[in-house]
Amino acid sequence: MRSRRTASLVAALALALATASAVSAAPNNRQVILFDNCDPASFNAVLGEGACARTGGGLSFDAFIDQLLTLGAAPSWRFSPYVRLAEGGTVTAVNRGGEAHTFTEVAEFGGGCVDELNDLVGLEAVPECANAGQLFGTTLVPPGGRLTTEPLDSGTHKFMCIIHPWQRTTVDVK
Repeated sequence: MRSRRTASLVAALALALATASAVSAAPNNRQVILFDNCDPASFNAVLGEGACARTGGGLSFDAFIDQLLTLGAAPSWRFSPYVRLAEGGTVTAVNRGGEAHTFTEVAEFGGGCVDELNDLVGLEAVPECANAGQLFGTTLVPPGGRLTTEPLDSGTHKFMCIIHPWQRTTVDVK
């Protein structure tokens, strides 16, 4: 009888410890969703065919520019917020919008690599834009596409779209 109670107690303790460590462990991969709300007719008319691959309506190009001028950002062009991740984990950026975006790690947030958009929102390009060609080639996420980072070291990592620089997220790796 005593050995059965001891075995039950040991099993319960093992289960409690396993559950506690599973709950406290950060995940090895997190998703960041890249959003926008471009209206295909007006964006493609101004920027060229294929600039916006969404189906259906959305925010017109003129309304987008008005938001940039009045708000300094277009609120429906965003990344899902703050992410926590275990050391060595990865982040997968999933583009659910109609435009291409980048998921680019930067030392500090700032302006992107498109001077016209920086001028509208009053930002200076981040230093990483000196390498814009390589960054677009390695961090571009087309509509419906996804990009997974390399494993991340401990610390705070800042990611932004170097096309639409108000699209930002912070990844805290512990």
